[in-house]
Amino acid sequence: MEIFLVLAISCLAFIHIGVAGSPCYYGEEASLRLKRWALYTSKNLEANTEYFFETELTIIEYEEEPSWYLVGQGWLGLFYYETGHLDDPRSGAFLYPDFSNAVVGLWMDHLLLQGKRTRLGEICRNGNSWILKFSELSGPLLTYSPPSHYSLGVDALHSDPFEEDTVEVRESNIPGAKQGLYTRRDILAGEVITFYSGYVIDCDSSLRPLDRRDLSDEEEHVRNMYNIALDLEDGSNLCIDLPPELGNNISRYNATLSHKANHAFEPNAEFILFPVHPVLGTIMGLAAVQDIPRGTEVTVNYGYNYTRDPDQPDWFIQQWKEYYGTSLQISPRDEL
Repeated sequence: MEIFLVLAISCLAFIHIGVAGSPCYYGEEASLRLKRWALYTSKNLEANTEYFFETELTIIEYEEEPSWYLVGQGWLGLFYYETGHLDDPRSGAFLYPDFSNAVVGLWMDHLLLQGKRTRLGEICRNGNSWILKFSELSGPLLTYSPPSHYSLGVDALHSDPFEEDTVEVRESNIPGAKQGLYTRRDILAGEVITFYSGYVIDCDSSLRPLDRRDLSDEEEHVRNMYNIALDLEDGSNLCIDLPPELGNNISRYNATLSHKANHAFEPNAEFILFPVHPVLGTIMGLAAVQDIPRGTEVTVNYGYNYTRDPDQPDWFIQQWKEYYGTSLQISPRDEL
């Protein structure tokens, strides 16, 4: 079975049927044209929609052409299948929101059975859509592996290819902060920037069961600093938790990097649900709320509410007073 899967991956990665007389584009130009098609041109094409794990898929299918499943109208990436049916294993690819990085492999119901990392190498016009060709496969064999309360789902040091091209961690420009997250390319408003994963736990569960130590408020804040609610519509009370010994040290955890973004009351990014990560599945992430030039520090409003709950970290109280003044008469909506 494993040999069959690897052969199928190789076929999709390196073989495609050329269309006589059709224009083809390569490398960055291929990614740019596919991105424009997915985000803008595709809206003028006949399509169906379906609900899929907290998001919407736009389905574009033509007879004897590849099938396209645009996630979140293309803003969250897309699935591309040359042949096959949804309920059967079929060769295909997930293209990240940069429309360059991809995972090619065998999929069933948009879940990765086995695959490998690659990049978009070439696109050729084919009727209303495109035929895609991918570059050489790289890295270890991948499969759908969601995080849980006992597992991160992936190797803690297995960096994400999309994040490698999009962000980097270095010293923050924010007074008092240590590290920060910076863009490595220009980002459009609405684009996904980075991902947020860790252990998935019940939000009401204790993070220190059987721990008899009496921690100070500040020590509790440090322990909880990388704990974020999963924004699920079904009412599930689930949180992503990254222990500080991992979150504070990218030499111990760099599988996702959203947790390195610092707080700002006027941020350039916001938290979003990202339900289609090819390996991790449903996680959180950051998307730009404005155009962000390359080399800019990414910031997000943490959503702490000093007016309703003054028990906040010292650094946040200081920033809150500097931004709002010493008055507590601030609408909770103004903080978010």
